Amino acid sequence: MLRRIILITLLISSVCALHWEMHKDDSIGNEFEESSGEIETEQLPGKCWACKWVMKKLKKQISNGATPDDIKNKLGVVCDEIGFLKSMCRKLVNQYMDTLVEELSTTDDARTICANIGVCKK
Repeated sequence: MLRRIILITLLISSVCALHWEMHKDDSIGNEFEESSGEIETEQLPGKCWACKWVMKKLKKQISNGATPDDIKNKLGVVCDEIGFLKSMCRKLVNQYMDTLVEELSTTDDARTICANIGVCKK
C-alpha cells in the first residue's frame, strides 16, 4: 500500500513538473511574440556572460602596447578556455572580431565593451 502511494505521488509530481515546464516555455514564447519580432541578444542565455568572461580574460592578458594582430591572436585562442560555451564564444568572437580588437584597445571595462557591441544591455 505504501509503495503504491509513493509511486502515485512520484507520478503526479512528474506530471506537474512536465506541465510547469511546458507552461514556462509557452510564457517565454509569448514574451518574444509581444516584442518587435526580434529576439534581443540579452535574452540568449549565456551570451552576455560569455562576452564579459572573454573581455575580462583578454583585458588581463593584453598589455598597453599590444598591436591589433596581438589582440586578434589572443581572441583566436581565448574561447578554448571557456568550456561548454566554446562554440558560442567562437561565434561571438568571429562575428565581432574587428570591433572587439578596437574595443580592447580602449580603457573600457568588459561590461562596457559587451554593451557597446550589443551583446549585453547598457
